[in-house]
Amino acid sequence: MLLSVVLLTKNSEDTVRYALRSIYRQIIPRDIEFELIVVDGYSKDNTLKIVAKEVQRLRERFQSQFVRHVVLQERVGVGYARNLALRESQGDWILWLDSDNILAQDYIVKAVERIGEVDENVAVLFPQRVVPVYKRRNLASRLILCYSLSQAQLGGSVSKLERMAMEQAQGPIQRILPYTAMQGTVCNTDALRKVKGFNPYLIAAEDIDLFLKLISNEYRMEPFNSTLYYFMRESLKAWFKQATVWEYGKAIMELINKLRNSTYTMRSEKLLRTYRISKLASHILMDAMFMRKSIFVCESSSAILIPLARVYRRIGYLRGKLQALKDSCRMKVKVMSKDMPPW
Repeated sequence: MLLSVVLLTKNSEDTVRYALRSIYRQIIPRDIEFELIVVDGYSKDNTLKIVAKEVQRLRERFQSQFVRHVVLQERVGVGYARNLALRESQGDWILWLDSDNILAQDYIVKAVERIGEVDENVAVLFPQRVVPVYKRRNLASRLILCYSLSQAQLGGSVSKLERMAMEQAQGPIQRILPYTAMQGTVCNTDALRKVKGFNPYLIAAEDIDLFLKLISNEYRMEPFNSTLYYFMRESLKAWFKQATVWEYGKAIMELINKLRNSTYTMRSEKLLRTYRISKLASHILMDAMFMRKSIFVCESSSAILIPLARVYRRIGYLRGKLQALKDSCRMKVKVMSKDMPPW
């Protein structure tokens, strides 16, 4: 079997080395070959120099098992970049990585074992555990981690009222999909091509869009027993930008779904419509829950700031939603025209 490892990079000289070295540490079964495809968004730093250096180490480490190394440089959106990699891939399955990801040492072994166990209707395998790690232990990264731990704490023993509020705040997409990020997934190449790959007009949420298309074509997503690590944001500004891009992508995706001739499953469409329901009351309740629960998982000084961090995060979501509404007319034109270039 040939496995394609796809790595997306852009100005990631601080983290891409760790991603590639986690590939270097993998124990690749002898009957498995792999290729590395790097799609770079015209990095202005030393990203590609680091990639070239680490690739040489990979060739020495795996020798005949390392089939080829391809670098594509395009100034395009994430959806189009993933399509470039899909078009270039020769593998039976694709492992998608971002430049801030780190694989557990048994990641590929566990994924290959799971591939041998699943049937042809399984198109996506995702890791059972996704763990954030520090790169720099500053105040912002500690606060962001505390926020994430507080969210995880809410998933434990909570009352029925609290669980209802949490489900509303999470949104319908998180409830219909078991895993909502492309990073770390191992996908069947034929299945991705059958649904025509990623939406090239999406600069975010292209993974959610693809997963919904796969589900509508009766494919399934299943976990495998390994761990994906990722570097946390190091500043509140970067964290705010991440929230903005996520919400922008989800709003634009919803618009494009309405413009398509074909629709997803009835269940998916119904859940997407309920996404418009106001969640103000549930957010207020969630803030109170964060304050109460976070004391047990964070330092008291950080726990006090959790409600403020949550408000800051929500402002980022609101900004992304407003930007999506502003761009909606332009997006309609792009979707309707086949000759328009991708983002």
